[in-house]
Amino acid sequence: MCRALLRLPFAAFLFLLGWAAAHADEVLTYKWQGVDRTAILHIPKGAEGHPAPLVIVMYGSDDKAVNFQKNSGFDAVADSENFITLYPEAIDGAWNIKNRKPVINGEPVDDIGFFRTMIDDLVRRKIADGTRVYATGFSFGALMTYTLACALPDRISAIAPVASAINEAQVEDCKPGHTMPVMMVNGTDDDVQRYDGYIRSFGRLLSVPETTEYWRRIDGCTGENATALPHLNPHDLTRASLVQWSGCQADTGVQLYRVENGGHCWPRLAKSDTSSGHDDPVDGPRFGGCSGDIETAVEVWNFFSEFHR
Repeated sequence: MCRALLRLPFAAFLFLLGWAAAHADEVLTYKWQGVDRTAILHIPKGAEGHPAPLVIVMYGSDDKAVNFQKNSGFDAVADSENFITLYPEAIDGAWNIKNRKPVINGEPVDDIGFFRTMIDDLVRRKIADGTRVYATGFSFGALMTYTLACALPDRISAIAPVASAINEAQVEDCKPGHTMPVMMVNGTDDDVQRYDGYIRSFGRLLSVPETTEYWRRIDGCTGENATALPHLNPHDLTRASLVQWSGCQADTGVQLYRVENGGHCWPRLAKSDTSSGHDDPVDGPRFGGCSGDIETAVEVWNFFSEFHR
């Protein structure tokens, strides 16, 4: 899995050029629980006319799909690697994770049913390859990513939650857990979804080490190796390393991009005030530092591309 490090120079070149296909996106609309649920679908020209890998990308609290589509950098990677991206819209900016339940017409939002419907529709229409459907998300979108892995293991091929560990109630719901390739990106100084976990009114967030250990046990991994990433900006006070667990069963894998001094952000090689997936400055006191040594979308796809269901 070290090929992710080898491909970084190309990624840097790609994003500095601002390369992207001039290609109109489609807004999908599904009637679900009596309301219209929507998602933005991006299909590169190289992925047209045949079933292609699908990456579902979920934003954090109170964001919008169109904002995160721009800020995550995923479409440029999709255009280069010929996979499809899908950006669903949450109800009132909130995903229905355990103990945090938005409602529609007085009923809990059925996000799982919505995601299952979207995936099945795209597979049925031969737009998406049903054996290569992946999920990633930022912050509460990361928590929704864990929910999908636990609820739809027959449809999701691998996950990559960014800037959140899993919460205790999700682990309880996930038993017995199913093997699943998992990649995580977490900052040690995250002041929102804390690296060491927390206890709040809606439950306990596990620490990042507890979360990686949970998935290591499920995937049966037996070895561990850590590699420091090249440090690209001397003014960047963060340092990133890649921790990989090996010897996993059923063609799975677990890995963690651990960012020392890293805050609550979506790391980008090209830093900007929207690198966190929000409109807040990434170096503010709430969000901490944001690593400039990782292009998250590139690393996520490099991981996903190794696995199919």
